[in-house]
Amino acid sequence: MVIFQIVIIGVLAVVLALFMKNYNPAISLLISLAAGVLIFLMVLPLMAEALGFVRHLGDMAEGFGAYTALAIRVIGVAYIVEFGTSVCNDANETAIAAKIDLAGRVIILIMAMPVIVDIVRIVTGLLP
Repeated sequence: MVIFQIVIIGVLAVVLALFMKNYNPAISLLISLAAGVLIFLMVLPLMAEALGFVRHLGDMAEGFGAYTALAIRVIGVAYIVEFGTSVCNDANETAIAAKIDLAGRVIILIMAMPVIVDIVRIVTGLLP
């Protein structure tokens, strides 16, 4: 199973990174970054499968395809932001991580604005 390979890579990377941190912190960071990229590449096909399933659900629910596409894009932004903030946090760059996190939240808010507008229209249409 892929999860065993991912856990083994993660644990080995942590052990190597901790060992190298005393000798060369830059190499320790590169080990962590390489492990993160490798794990991300291993999960990518699984994410594609999950996104295909979500698209299928959106196709089944007629009229909600736009919302499904939006949900997929929001999930993608969230994963990318999480990866970026994790790398920054591993490098003890919490200020940069916070800025990436803020940017991700703003981008998701902007992406969700059409849905918010639709909800407001529905709610105001229900009012007497």
